[in-house]
Amino acid sequence: MDTTLNDQFHIDNKGHVENGVTKFTIGEFTFDTFHEYRDAQEDIKKISAIHKELDVHDPEVAVRIYTLIRDGKIHFKSPVGQQFTDHISDILADQNVDLLEDKAVVDEAEKKGKPSHVLGIALIALAAVAFSYFGVSEIEDRLTAKKYSKLAEDTQSTAVATLPGDTGEDTGEGSLNYSISATSPFAWAPTINRDNLMILPEYEALVQKNPDTVGWLTVPGTDINYPVVQKSEDNDYYLNHSFEGEDDSNGALFVDYRCDIVNEHSNTIIYGHNMNSGLMFGNLDAYLDQEYYNTHKKVTFNTIYEHRTYEIVAVCLSRVEYQDDNSYRYYNFIQAENQAEWDAFVNNVSRLSIFSKKIDLTETDKVLTLSTCNSYTEDGRLFVVAKRIE
Repeated sequence: MDTTLNDQFHIDNKGHVENGVTKFTIGEFTFDTFHEYRDAQEDIKKISAIHKELDVHDPEVAVRIYTLIRDGKIHFKSPVGQQFTDHISDILADQNVDLLEDKAVVDEAEKKGKPSHVLGIALIALAAVAFSYFGVSEIEDRLTAKKYSKLAEDTQSTAVATLPGDTGEDTGEGSLNYSISATSPFAWAPTINRDNLMILPEYEALVQKNPDTVGWLTVPGTDINYPVVQKSEDNDYYLNHSFEGEDDSNGALFVDYRCDIVNEHSNTIIYGHNMNSGLMFGNLDAYLDQEYYNTHKKVTFNTIYEHRTYEIVAVCLSRVEYQDDNSYRYYNFIQAENQAEWDAFVNNVSRLSIFSKKIDLTETDKVLTLSTCNSYTEDGRLFVVAKRIE
């Protein structure tokens, strides 16, 4: 193992005891069994050999390494190996971002009549080679992930820079302070005019990029950390369009057009694709594991006007029903008009819940439902139900 890897991974050869159970650690990774620990050691040896012989930061070398991993000629068995694979993927994604940015510069120069044609062709050719090795869909997914990561960083940095009290300015959030209404929970009415509300500073740039922006969803412990949009009278557009409005099979996270994010209905539904790459709601199925569910209950869905926190109360499996089927359709529950409709929703959530059947919801709660596809059955759906607590 080279010096760099020695510095990165401190290996615990004897293991250590936690709550009476022997565990093994390698750097930031902890393994429950000696077998898993040995797999990680073998992966480190492979990574060390690669570092010793090759410059992984050379884009051509990175392409070759990734191709060997993808084709199974280099095989990793542990999270350590997966971390290295992700690192190689990031190198390739960064390189292709640079290529695409350089091409944009070339295109602009050509419009102005500058002699950049040869350079443009060279950049396009180099990008084509990288795409052919890496796989078009894979590189696009990596680029999409990095794009959203950058968007999240920019949004978070703006939020930190403009914390309430830092500038003495009114954020406009005070008019939406959360409280349980004293009126009937079934008497919904649009009492707040959003035109009178101020957009939170961290979301101003997002709204300028896309006026359909209604908020930001974060599910801690997953990669779900995305802007959320809503298209008037349209639940189809963002199934195949990105946040920027470009054609994209990943789609975007979007709120059901029937929901009002300011004057909350009984239930606000956010949809997203369950992508194999992990994009959008591709990590939501982590909640099918009860231990994970028990330790990851909090969700934040900030609208562009206020911050909101929710607590997950149920994880459910269902399916899209045929029109002539009388089965309960959770995705059609937006507002309870009476106690019977609310009870029907809670009872069906309980019936479809894969864990506890006792659902901690009352009619005064405001519900957030995260909905995605799941292959447990034909037209299967996974939906996570949470109630607002802040």
